[in-house]
Amino acid sequence: MKTIINESSRLLASCVFACCLSLFTFKAFAIEGLHISVPSTNAVLSWPSDPSETYIVQYRQTLSATDSWATLADYYPADSSTNITFFIDPNPVQYGSSSSGGSSFAAMATGGNTMSLARATTESVASVPMAIPADGSGGAVPLVLYPPGFNLSKFLIFDRATGETVNGADYSIQAQSPLGTRVNGLHTMGSGSGGGFSPTPMGGPVPDGGSGGTVQAPETGFYQVVRDGAHLFGLTNGAILSGVVTLPIELANNGGTVSTVSITENDAPIGNSIQVTPNINPLSTTLDTTLLANGVHMISASARWDDTNGGLWEADSPPISVTVSNEISFENWMPSFGETGNTFLFRATSAHASTDWVVYVYNYTNAYLGYFYGHTDDGDISFYYDYSGTSLTNNPKFSFEIATEYVDPPTPPTFKVTDPWSGPGAWVAVEQHAWDSTYDSDMLYGELGGFIGGALGVNWTIMPPPQGQNQYSSYLAYGLTFGADNPQGDTDWQAFRNALYNPASRNLVYFGHGGPNGIGQNPANPNRFITSAEIANQLHTIPAGQANRHAFRFVFLDGCQTAKGNLPEAFGILHRENVDLNDYIAASMRPSAFAGWNATKWITFLDGYYLNYDHVTFISAVQTEMLLGNGIHDAIHNAATGWNVVWSFNWVNQMAVYGFWDLHFGQYNN
Repeated sequence: MKTIINESSRLLASCVFACCLSLFTFKAFAIEGLHISVPSTNAVLSWPSDPSETYIVQYRQTLSATDSWATLADYYPADSSTNITFFIDPNPVQYGSSSSGGSSFAAMATGGNTMSLARATTESVASVPMAIPADGSGGAVPLVLYPPGFNLSKFLIFDRATGETVNGADYSIQAQSPLGTRVNGLHTMGSGSGGGFSPTPMGGPVPDGGSGGTVQAPETGFYQVVRDGAHLFGLTNGAILSGVVTLPIELANNGGTVSTVSITENDAPIGNSIQVTPNINPLSTTLDTTLLANGVHMISASARWDDTNGGLWEADSPPISVTVSNEISFENWMPSFGETGNTFLFRATSAHASTDWVVYVYNYTNAYLGYFYGHTDDGDISFYYDYSGTSLTNNPKFSFEIATEYVDPPTPPTFKVTDPWSGPGAWVAVEQHAWDSTYDSDMLYGELGGFIGGALGVNWTIMPPPQGQNQYSSYLAYGLTFGADNPQGDTDWQAFRNALYNPASRNLVYFGHGGPNGIGQNPANPNRFITSAEIANQLHTIPAGQANRHAFRFVFLDGCQTAKGNLPEAFGILHRENVDLNDYIAASMRPSAFAGWNATKWITFLDGYYLNYDHVTFISAVQTEMLLGNGIHDAIHNAATGWNVVWSFNWVNQMAVYGFWDLHFGQYNN
């Protein structure tokens, strides 16, 4: 967080420390215990610190929305020898003069973690009007610290020169004059005999003063200090989480705009906690713990920032051990039903392994339909219902109430899926040509040849049409031209979009730049970036229950962090690992799988000149393994451990698979 020193003709008068929450276009929590002192002309900031952390220190002249923070230091290390860190901003304060020759600082607590330091002449301090929160939530601060136009309706204005207290709603701060900031009915700083101050009607004459000379108005500024990266705020090891919880988070980065926030476990996002642009609450995220298994979880806050030039930053907070505890949980919940038949599945887990249970069933109008009951000896509460031949075949949703001997918690609904296939699922295969200057780039651009060759081998459609072959591959995916100076790129991306949203398309394989919230290199260029929100809107997958849903069977994204956002659900694929095949069958749903990276992957080395051959070997091996009959999860594991991939541990743990782990190359594609 930061305080700032206001600078006009010269830095004079007032240093203000405020626990501000603004950092660039997003928010951050205050560092508790932040202090400022002004020995001589320096501003010295100090705050409680952890030796493992680094900080951003910034300066701002005003709190106006049009004013931006200037970075004084980034990745500023904490003092490793103590738990207090100091930062010195040299010479931001210049001392003015008065006829009395005296000057001092007055420190005033303003409530919470905020402290104000106002410098003026000794004579003037006692006369500065003060602003006091009318609800008693804070102490008094000098009125001059608030910018022109600030809303004073929730303050009381105390004129210490006269002892008068008035309602701030009747006053407004006007633009600063050479002698100070005018307030309707009050003049906060000016000149007078001995440097004193007196109330002056707005627009009225300003006293010329006597032989005592003049005193310049205090000016203001703000500093803020924030921990670099992402942090879970106020959550400690051993915390017990139940139900739906809101977890405060602290985010700070010296560039870019937050594009994704989530709670992760083992570097993989927990699906119901994911936020992506444009709908991000930067101060917290919500986690429905009933969708997790009971027990200990190591969770982190994860964030990514993107700028308009394709730059990206990512951060994960130190993991915190929490215990999830719910009497009834739904970690195996099937949110949809009815794609291939007339059955739905109900699954829940009781914390008490042995208990009687009853589940009441309702239709989409909340009309009661009946109930199921039973006893569990292992905590599993499940049943499926075949409603063929009943009036429920057109029912778009079922909702439930569950009760055991111990609890009757809220239960999620399940939505009917209407998603007819007209024939074998077509394949969309594209690759971004962003590495043309790399030695052996042709090898890189041939890395999807196995998928394309396998599909063409059984006469499945490839869209857009493959672009021939090269010395390394018999099949080259459609290329997306790279470079803002080449308009062909816009044409290529439009062809990609046309293929992606074609009703026949049910499989996507992509190589290129990406992120948690979409496919492409630069989110600021909508012509060449496809967001997860756009995909969900075009495929009618979010929110659930849309009649014209168009879900994908298989998605393989060789792009950075593409598994760390909500792309799986945007493509209509369950954002849950290793979903049981029997659950798909019982819910009349077609098995599907999503594979992508939950980390940033390096395609080249040494400024892009040398190719990372390990990467090409791994991606090619995954395709070979699938064509040999292995499911996508086993194919990834085998490719990393059996094909001379050097960093096999990273490959296995950084490529996530959601949905049906055992999905084979052509399985369920008709």
